[in-house]
Amino acid sequence: MLPPLLIGQILAIIAALTYAENSIIYSYLGKEVSTRATVHVRLWIAVPVIVLMALIGEGNFLFQASLSNWIILLISGVLGYFFCDSFSFWAFTNIGPREAMVIMTLNPIFNSVLSYFFFREILTIIQMFSILITLSGIIILILNQEKEIDVIKKKNKTKGAIFALLAAIFQASSNILAKTALTDLGPISTNAIRMIGGLIAAAIFALFFRKEFKKDFTSFKDKKHFSLLLIATISGPVIGMSLLLTSFNYAPVGLVTALVQISPIFILIYELIFIKKHVKLLEIGGTIISVIGVAMMFL
Repeated sequence: MLPPLLIGQILAIIAALTYAENSIIYSYLGKEVSTRATVHVRLWIAVPVIVLMALIGEGNFLFQASLSNWIILLISGVLGYFFCDSFSFWAFTNIGPREAMVIMTLNPIFNSVLSYFFFREILTIIQMFSILITLSGIIILILNQEKEIDVIKKKNKTKGAIFALLAAIFQASSNILAKTALTDLGPISTNAIRMIGGLIAAAIFALFFRKEFKKDFTSFKDKKHFSLLLIATISGPVIGMSLLLTSFNYAPVGLVTALVQISPIFILIYELIFIKKHVKLLEIGGTIISVIGVAMMFL
């Protein structure tokens, strides 16, 4: 039997892999279709799947969950699946994915602080040091990728930086709220209720504020685009997030979210092998530093 901490770390790394795959597909769909439509429509696919998984694997959570848990998890879903994802996409648009990801690596720090106050989770010196090393490597990796062709205005950079910071804060808050309900519900059921909250928020926003509810669905008439959305939805919000929530039962929230931040390393490997992209020495150095940091988390 593997130690609980090791199980949590392995699950977090697998979740990071699914998020890397998601970011590649969502970046493509954002350019080809629409980021807002992607955020909205994917939840209509994900909710029936995750609800069915929860009912089969963990029982009838619809009645098992208390009213307080429903409220907490619905709010968690709105913060994570709607606000965090929306601000993330807006940040990518305004300052580019690299800079946005650098700011969003603050997420593990926010999670560690919040988990200390809510759950009294205290990281060891080695765990805190390993998080800093891992994040340092990721920052080097992201900032030393090639510059975007389009020149981004200073005004947009400021706005994009604020969006990325808000995304990190919303994600951390969402994670903490989700963990409070894990003592009474399984991770899949927890994710299902969160996703329902995100869907309600996204649908209301599309219907009453953007007034593009129907247009979002017609945007995915192309079979290729819909197939990619289906793959990303099942692997990310359904499988990836369920694994992440499960890992919270085995390892501290701050440690888990730090491991999830290694997604850019998987993206770099993908670009190196499949796209044959030229990789700079600093990018390799950043990757090595991050791997060392991750290895230290297993000590």
